[in-house]
Amino acid sequence: MKLINTLLVLTVSLCSLPASAQTQTTEPGSDQHVADMHDEHDEHNASTNVDHDDHDDHEEGGHEADEEAAGVVELTDASRIIAGIKVTKLTKTQLSEFINAPGEVQLDQYRSAEVTPLVDAVVVKRHARLGDAVVVGQPLVMLASVAVADAQGELRVSAAEWLRVRKLGQATVGAKRYTEAEVAYQQARLKLSAYGLDEPQIEAISRRKQTGSLGQFALNAPVAGTVLRDDFRLGQRIEAGQSLFLIADEGQIWIEANLSPEQARHIQIDGSARINMGDHWHDGVVIQKHHLLNEQTRTVPVRIGVTLDNEHHHPGEFVQVVMALGEAAGQPTLAVPESALMQDDAGNWTVFVEFKANHFNQTPIKREPVRAGLVPIAGLVEGTVVATEGAFFLAAELAKSGFDIHNH
Repeated sequence: MKLINTLLVLTVSLCSLPASAQTQTTEPGSDQHVADMHDEHDEHNASTNVDHDDHDDHEEGGHEADEEAAGVVELTDASRIIAGIKVTKLTKTQLSEFINAPGEVQLDQYRSAEVTPLVDAVVVKRHARLGDAVVVGQPLVMLASVAVADAQGELRVSAAEWLRVRKLGQATVGAKRYTEAEVAYQQARLKLSAYGLDEPQIEAISRRKQTGSLGQFALNAPVAGTVLRDDFRLGQRIEAGQSLFLIADEGQIWIEANLSPEQARHIQIDGSARINMGDHWHDGVVIQKHHLLNEQTRTVPVRIGVTLDNEHHHPGEFVQVVMALGEAAGQPTLAVPESALMQDDAGNWTVFVEFKANHFNQTPIKREPVRAGLVPIAGLVEGTVVATEGAFFLAAELAKSGFDIHNH
């Protein structure tokens, strides 16, 4: 009986133990014990491999992100404007053979004018000053002249007589009086025109609508442009033919290049030219070739027309000119201005390609020697958009990002 009670107590105690404690144990070195150790090792390796794979995936994605960001500059619209970034779509162009020659800046004589009185006069009032932009017909200076006063009086009298005779008619006044009145009127107008008065001024005197005192008249601007010279003072006596103003269109200038007779023979009118002015290249067109040899330099002057935007260059300034000789030779090629080229850290020549709006990628290229201010390049396809101005800013931004402590 006592044995039965003992067995019952042991049974109850075993039933109350945790399930893990009820697991059958194995002896070390047994087959079951070795299998259990392999299972635990596999589970541990599986868990470790999962974590390692996740780490590898993260590192691989990070490297890809770094590779995508390498050599890329992203700008805002505001920074792009401030940096003066300009881009162009590459197209193949035919580069001509060319020659270099010295040149000199000149005013476009067809768009400039000397303003001079055609009669002795005295300066009464100034209307324009050095640097002013003027339009055709704008008053520049008020002058006074005794000779002009006499001519103005003659025109008033002859205009009144001519008006009266016309109303009466030739049949009433007679052919002689009619003709004399007409001739006197035309002569009075012609004299004022010879003194430098323009048609509106003469017409105002003829109709007695003149403003100001008798003998006073204005010199008006004959062309539009900028006042480049105004050498006179109030009260100064001016002689006929003395220059008071020089007016010129500074946006249109001439470059005169001196070539040897042999070189000049190969230059074509309307041919292209490139002019280096102040480290900036400008496009020009050959407009004229002199037919007379310069006796001092034994050269032939060639005139090139250039249009300037927001730039001013002074007459007499020396520049470098590159002109095409005859027809272009060779195959069309992609070319960029020198301002588009930068060197990377390894010394390779590169350009900045805009692959999407405001995103620029520094891209290696192969370059050839400069031809007329343009550099033939290889390594890009036609239609690629490249920064032609502001490349230095983009390179600086790229270099600055390389020192960022967060850029790993």
